[in-house]
Amino acid sequence: MNMNIRNLQRLSQKALAPFMVLSVMGYFIYHSIQGDRGILAWMKLQDRLLHIQSELKEITQARQELEEKVHDLRPESINRDLLDQQVRLQLGYTRPDEIVILRLDKPESD
Repeated sequence: MNMNIRNLQRLSQKALAPFMVLSVMGYFIYHSIQGDRGILAWMKLQDRLLHIQSELKEITQARQELEEKVHDLRPESINRDLLDQQVRLQLGYTRPDEIVILRLDKPESD
């Protein structure tokens, strides 16, 4: 029995260092994948970056279209067709020779 205890003590002393090394390695491997700055977090950031870049592209295009409209309405470069379109749309003006058709939409039911 004394021999078994001694063998068990030697075995535990020899296995303790590799167990500790494997535990520390496992800890770092786990956190390199699952951690706040791990691989999965990096992949989520990449997806978010692509989404935000596409939104930026859409917003930039919409802004450019608006800037062109504003430029066309400035006094030094008036686009008469655009001005006429905006006056009709915003103020409801028509010419005497035009026919106006009013469309009554049904209210949406909830």
